[in-house]
Parts: sequence; C-alpha cells; structure tokens
Amino acid sequence: MRPTCVSAARHHGLWIPLHAGEHIYRPRALPESGRSTSLVLHGSEMRSWPDSDPVADLELALEHAGRCLPVRDAAILFESALNKELLTWHVAQRIISGLPSSRRRQLARVSPLAESGTETAVRWWLESLHVPVTPQVVVPGVGRVDLKLGQNWIIECDSVQFHDNPRQYHLDRARDLQLQARRYTVTRLTWEQVFLDWERTSELLLTILRRREHRRPLAS
Repeated sequence: MRPTCVSAARHHGLWIPLHAGEHIYRPRALPESGRSTSLVLHGSEMRSWPDSDPVADLELALEHAGRCLPVRDAAILFESALNKELLTWHVAQRIISGLPSSRRRQLARVSPLAESGTETAVRWWLESLHVPVTPQVVVPGVGRVDLKLGQNWIIECDSVQFHDNPRQYHLDRARDLQLQARRYTVTRLTWEQVFLDWERTSELLLTILRRREHRRPLAS
C-alpha cells in the first residue's frame, strides 16, 4: 500500500485541507479484510503501481484527489500546486480533462493565484454565489490583498492553523489599518473560522453580503 491523493500531496509540499484518514493505493489483488478503517483506498482499478516510487507522483496524486475529495478540497490541492509552480497550467488542465464531467466543469476554474487553501476555500464559496471577487489585488501603498469583493470589501485569509507569530500579527493589523484609512472594509478570517466553524462563518458573511455595501464605490 502506498500514499496517494491528499496523503501524497503532503509529501509533495502542497497546502493540505482538513481531512480524515490516510489515502493509500492498494493493488486489486490485495485483500481488504483486516485493513484499518482509517485508510481511504484508491486505485482498485489499477493492476499495478505505475512506477517505482513508493509515493504517488504529483500528477497521479492530483488525479486521485480530483476523483476522491470534495471539489473544493481538490481545488485547494490543484491551486497550491499551481501557485508553488510544481504544476503547469497545461498539465493541470490535462489532469482535469480526464475527470468525470461534473468535476471537470467545476475544477476547470482553478487559479494559480491563491496563496493558501484558506483563500481558495473562501473564494470558491463566493464564486458559487456569483459574488464578484478578485484574488491577489494590489492596493497602492499597501500591497497585495487576498480577495477583493466588489468595490471596497477586502477579505484576508490567515493561511495557518493557530496563527501565533507576533511579528506577523503586528504587520497584518498595520495593513488592515492602512486599508481602513483608504475607506476599505476589511475582514480577516482565520483557519479555524474557515475549516472548523464554517457554518457560522458563512452565515455571517452572507449577512454582510446581503447589505450590498461592497458594491458601493469607495468614498472620496
């Protein structure tokens, strides 16, 4: 049995979404009896491992992820690979083109711009609601921001669990203050809000969206 899908993606250095169990490949001939319930099996249609590497290469891992994971989580892996330049756009599209049609249509919109899985998760949710959102926008005098909604709403997505870097905390809040001085509305979402408490987080974001304040031009 060899790691693949999200388990192999960790080996390749990708941003990993929250998941349960270890994803492994097993040959068709391997009996399932006695296997751990924490294992997620892949590759039963394959009679043999395609190469000599004990871990699935990046392309095979992403192919398995595209068929196995929720679409959002598969998108996190694809976008991480693209952003880290471990995967070309051409290769990503080739992998996606071989997936079932429902997944192929959704994953066709992956982007190389997302710098974290948190950002991917939030952007994909907003796009599913047809909210105008632009990733990695440069604000003069401030720098790049994760997501810009409409005219004036900035959403910054913390990329790590239990963010506790005092210097980064200070820099983030200084940037937020600069943006607010330019009349942007700034919302900062933590890893925990997106992956552990998304039901409540999304409910509150919807409340803000329904006010349509992000559609108003920046006040002069």
